[in-house]
Amino acid sequence: MEEIVLGFDFGVKNIGLAVGNRLTNTAQPIAILKANEGQPDWDEVEKHIKEWTPTLLVVGMPYTADGTETEHMRKIRKFMNRLHGRFGLPVEEVDERLSSKESEQYMKPSKKGKKGQLDAHSAAIIVERYLNGDLIFSL
Repeated sequence: MEEIVLGFDFGVKNIGLAVGNRLTNTAQPIAILKANEGQPDWDEVEKHIKEWTPTLLVVGMPYTADGTETEHMRKIRKFMNRLHGRFGLPVEEVDERLSSKESEQYMKPSKKGKKGQLDAHSAAIIVERYLNGDLIFSL
């Protein structure tokens, strides 16, 4: 059975969403979810979960070099707990450092200034990092 992974690049205004699979170890950006103080439209999240039927959710975590826990990291963990609580799927945390810079390489020049587009591409990178074994933490 093919393992489908749905990935999130969390932000307080936009949340990038991507889907990937274990068969090809690749991912593609699929949506930018608008968020209000980090809260997405949970019905929209559910719609994507029903459409893609993932076996796992992954969320990017921007670790700091010195291991300091930031306020943004706490918001991401809260989001992860809500994902797990609402949908009952396992949620795993992946190091997302430099994913935004990396995602710029895949974007057309006309799209590079559009933050939302970058978030969806970053989510795809997060999924691919998970698929390639860069797992950090599981809920």
